[in-house]
Amino acid sequence: MNSPPERLSVAVEPGRERTRVRVSGEIDMDDAAEAREDLATALDASPGGLDIDLAAVTFCDSSGLHVLLDLNQQAVEAGKTLVLSALSRTVVRLLDVTGTQGVLTIQDQPASDGPPPEDRRPEVAKGRTGPVCPTDFRIRTRRCGPTVHLAFAGELDDESRSALDGVRENLDGVDVVACDLEQLTFLDVAGLRGLLAFAGRLDEHGIAFFAYNWQPQPRSLLHLVDSAKPAVGRGGPTRMLRRLQCSAATARAAGAARAQQDAPQAAERPTH
Repeated sequence: MNSPPERLSVAVEPGRERTRVRVSGEIDMDDAAEAREDLATALDASPGGLDIDLAAVTFCDSSGLHVLLDLNQQAVEAGKTLVLSALSRTVVRLLDVTGTQGVLTIQDQPASDGPPPEDRRPEVAKGRTGPVCPTDFRIRTRRCGPTVHLAFAGELDDESRSALDGVRENLDGVDVVACDLEQLTFLDVAGLRGLLAFAGRLDEHGIAFFAYNWQPQPRSLLHLVDSAKPAVGRGGPTRMLRRLQCSAATARAAGAARAQQDAPQAAERPTH
């Protein structure tokens, strides 16, 4: 029988210079707004900033992480600091998977002995299915003239990203690589770096790379990385993986603009 979810609790202890906040329970999409409001109020009232104790957080998904990232930015803009003074193993895993340890200030102390991350995985890891051990990663390849179609299946992580090297070695005479990610069930930061390096090397050789059918967990990781790290040039760090998405958005915007421009002309035409 599953135990009921632990209710979110935010305990605030104001101090002369800094405010200590203890957060416990689960921070997910349903509770993120409440956590954001409580923490923002505490930050506004504190002269120096917040020391946030997350040792009793049993579950935190990308919604909770966005609360911390946004709050950290608010603190910086206000000339204050936000420090994570203690972390549960669940939060440690979330920061590790999303590569956001270097964005937030974390006090150097061991994580609490809360439930291991395998007991309650954060949202960014919910794409995994079955046992905790990694599943096989496979790449199916189909070539149509100068275009190669790739289909990823399984989990792309530090152990499996080397599979991309074998694909890159067999792309002579190729102009376009189209990658179907419908069956990519999990992507971690190491796998994302491998995919970015793969797309970057293709670009260096004049080969266009397009990825489509992004699933929720990999797409969530892209959003987290782009929101956590400063943009380089036009777009975020993962912009090379979003070309098809950006092209579609540009086409829709252009179509909407043309429709709006043509509307007055259509209204002026005489009816017979």
